[in-house]
Amino acid sequence: MNAQEKKIYALAGEKDEVIVLAPRKDKSFAKLSIKSFENMPFTSKSALAARVRKNSYFLIRNDEKATLYSVDDSLYYASYDVTEEVNASPDPYSFVFMGFKFKFHKIL
Repeated sequence: MNAQEKKIYALAGEKDEVIVLAPRKDKSFAKLSIKSFENMPFTSKSALAARVRKNSYFLIRNDEKATLYSVDDSLYYASYDVTEEVNASPDPYSFVFMGFKFKFHKIL
C-alpha cells in the first residue's frame, strides 16, 4: 500500500468502500459548451489535464454518499461530492465528472 492509499484509508469510515480510479478524457467532453468551461474550478483544459495525469484518484462511497478524492504526491487532497454523477451513470463501474470518465480500477 502506497502513501496515497494510506491517506485515503485515514479519511474513510468503517463502512466506506474505497475504490482506486483510472481517469480518462470523456469522449463527450468535446460537446461541452464554452459556458461549461467557465464554471470549472480550473483555468484551462490543459491545467485540468495536467492535474488528472499527476494525481491519484479514489472514490470513497457508502449507501448515502460518493466522494471523489484527488491526492497529489505531497498527500494534499481535494474532495468533490460526486453522488449525483455516480448514481446517474448507466455503467456501475464508471462515472463522468468535469469532462473526465473515472473508471473503477480496483477496490481496496
